[in-house]
Amino acid sequence: MLGDFNLASPYAAYACLRQGPPLVWDANFCGGAWLVHRHSDVQASLRHPDLSVRRVGGWVSQAGAAPSPRLQAFKGLMARTLVFLDRPRHTRVRRVVNTAFSPKSLETLHSTIEERITQILLGLEQKLQHGPADLVDEVCRPLPALVMMDLLGLEQLPLAIFQVWSEQLARFIGQATPDVPLLMDTQNALLDMADFLGNTSNLREGGLAWQLLHDEHLSLHGRRERLAQSCMLLFAGYETSRHLLSTLFQTLLSDTSKLRSLQTQPENIPAAIKEVLRHDSPIQYTARRLMRDQHWHGQHLRKGQLLLLLLGAANRDPEVFTEPDELDFSRNNQAELSMGHGIHHCLGVALVHLEARLTLEKALPLLSRLQLGQGQRIDLPAYRGWNSLPAQLRESQ
Repeated sequence: MLGDFNLASPYAAYACLRQGPPLVWDANFCGGAWLVHRHSDVQASLRHPDLSVRRVGGWVSQAGAAPSPRLQAFKGLMARTLVFLDRPRHTRVRRVVNTAFSPKSLETLHSTIEERITQILLGLEQKLQHGPADLVDEVCRPLPALVMMDLLGLEQLPLAIFQVWSEQLARFIGQATPDVPLLMDTQNALLDMADFLGNTSNLREGGLAWQLLHDEHLSLHGRRERLAQSCMLLFAGYETSRHLLSTLFQTLLSDTSKLRSLQTQPENIPAAIKEVLRHDSPIQYTARRLMRDQHWHGQHLRKGQLLLLLLGAANRDPEVFTEPDELDFSRNNQAELSMGHGIHHCLGVALVHLEARLTLEKALPLLSRLQLGQGQRIDLPAYRGWNSLPAQLRESQ
C-alpha cells in the first residue's frame, strides 16, 4: 500500500490507512511489513520490550549481495551502533554516549554553534548579493556537519567527504528495499568512515571520538563497538538536523504570516520547531522486529516479522491532535513522536533543537528579505526534507 505512495506528500496515504484497520500488511514495502499508524499503537510499540531494533541482517539479505570479508565488517559495525542494539546492551552503551549530550556538554558547545551559524549566514548573505543561493547547500548541509565534527573533535575531515559518507548511509537506511549497488556503496562509505575515525591522528586528543576509541574506563567492548558509536553519532546527528532545518526554511518562506509571527515573537521559536517536527517529521518511520508470536488487533503476528511504525502518520492522528493537518505554532506538542519514544528516543534531540533555535534566531531578519524558488524534495521514503531550496533577495531590497 505504501510502496508507491507520493513522496511529495505521504499524508494522503496515511489518511487512507486511518480509514481502515489499525494494522495493515504490506507485502511489498521493506520486503513485507505490518504498517502501524495510530498514535497510541506507534507509541506503545516504541516502548514494547518484545520488539527488537536489530534489523541490519535483514537489510543485507534483501539486497542479495555475495558474502565477503568487507561485507561482514560492514554488518558488524552497523549492528553494533546504538540505534540497532536491544537491552541490556543498549542500556550499557547509551549510558556512555549520553554524557556527550548532557546540558553541561551542550552549554560548552553553545558558543561554537553560534559562531558557526554567524559565519555560515554571513557567507550566505554575501553570495545572495550576487544572485540566487541554495539554502540547503549553504546552511542546512554544512551547519549540522560542522557541529558534529566539533562535537566529536575531528581535526582533518573535509566537509565534502563527510557529507558524501553520511548521505550515502542515509540513502541505504532510507530506502525500503536496498539493492546490491546501493549496499556496496554504503559498505564502502561506512568502512571509510570507520578507517578515518580509527586513526588517532585525525582526532583531537580528549575529544569525544578520541575518548570513545581510547578511554578504557568506558564500558564499551572492543574496537568495533567503540568505532560504531562514533560512526553512528556522526551520521545521525547530521541527517535529522539538516532535514529539520530545510523544512523550517521552506515552511517559513512559504508562509509570510508564520514568518512575521516569529519575528515579532521570537520567544515562540522553540514551540514552532516542535510543531514543524510534528507536522512534517524529518523521520517518517522506524521499524521493529517481533521477538515472538503475538496476537494484536485481531491479527496473528509471527516472530521475525517487521512492524513499520509510521511516525509521520502518528503525528497527524486526529485522536491526539486537533486539526492535525494545520500548522499551529501555539499547539501543545508534548505527544509528538518525531524523535521516537522510550529507550530509543533520539539521543541528540536537545542538540537538534538547539541548532534549529539558534539558526532561526539569527536567520529571521535575512529570511524576511528572501524569495523562495522551486525547491526539490529528497526522494527517500523514510525521510522528509529538501535536497535544494533556491532563494534570492527580493527585488525591493
